Amino acid sequence: MSLWRDVLVAVAVAAVSLLFTAPDPVASSLAVALSAPLAIRRTHPALALVVATAAAVAHAALVDTLSVAVVTVPVLVHSFARWERRGLALTAVGIALAGAVIGPVTWHAGQPASTVVFTVSAYVAVVAGVYVAGWSARERAAALEQAARAQERAEIAREVHDVVAHSLSMIAVQAEGASARPDKAADVLAVIAEESRRALNEIRDMVGMLRRDDYRPAPGLDDVEELVERLGERAELRIVHNGSPIGPVLGLTVYRVVQESLTNFVRHAGPQAKAEVTVVIGADTTDITVRDDGRGAEARPDGRGQGLRVMRERVRAHNGTLVASAVDGGFEVRAVLPTRGEPCR
Repeated sequence: MSLWRDVLVAVAVAAVSLLFTAPDPVASSLAVALSAPLAIRRTHPALALVVATAAAVAHAALVDTLSVAVVTVPVLVHSFARWERRGLALTAVGIALAGAVIGPVTWHAGQPASTVVFTVSAYVAVVAGVYVAGWSARERAAALEQAARAQERAEIAREVHDVVAHSLSMIAVQAEGASARPDKAADVLAVIAEESRRALNEIRDMVGMLRRDDYRPAPGLDDVEELVERLGERAELRIVHNGSPIGPVLGLTVYRVVQESLTNFVRHAGPQAKAEVTVVIGADTTDITVRDDGRGAEARPDGRGQGLRVMRERVRAHNGTLVASAVDGGFEVRAVLPTRGEPCR
């Protein structure tokens, strides 16, 4: 698409320049030659620079009228500053600045020196301006790309934490239970094996998602029920849904908030505690509440509150709010998310 756009630009510049060129074969040929490099400025930048330079030198030597190079060269300078390595861009600037002196001297031969100086100054300012603009655009694009990569790394870190922390917490609790009741060891080992396989499959899916485009859908609202059922009688689920459509990003956020909340519940609430999970999906907001009757746990300054921090980041990325605090007789996590709208970027 960019190539065809550049070709159209080159054709348009050539057509306009021919309208203002004397009916002379040499002048007309040079006008076309000066316009042609615009078509290959992205695909063959070095060749475009060589052609434009040669045509500009020939024009200065053979034709004493204004050259279309006043348009072509600044465009090339901007393109090189924006897309190409710095050495090539600076070479184009040097050639352009040389042309900024030679061209006006040729065009304004016999005219007052003030006219030549004004033209030279104006053209130098244009060349410098387009170079700075192109380089600034390059720096902005690099900064945006770096920010996007940082966000991707943060999202991957959240996903890995959510999967691994939940599964390892479940395995640890089951293993502790097996030591207390040796007669149930076989059943517990089966649960541990199942949880390990589930975590391994999720991690494989995550790695596969990073390696290719055709990955399986991420977990969502429909998977929350299975998540709660893993805790058996220790957890209950209530979902109120008014029929509003749920996007995949919102569904994943709901799933991860419930998952991390239950992970903290398993870790900190105690073996006799029970949890209630409530998800209310309205037209404007989605309310997630996970409340237990155990000891609970706030984020700790020693870094063991990583899960709550990750949850807050995830909810904040979806323009939502999250509150995690002790309540009467237990601990509660509540997240409120917009049902509609896109996450922050």
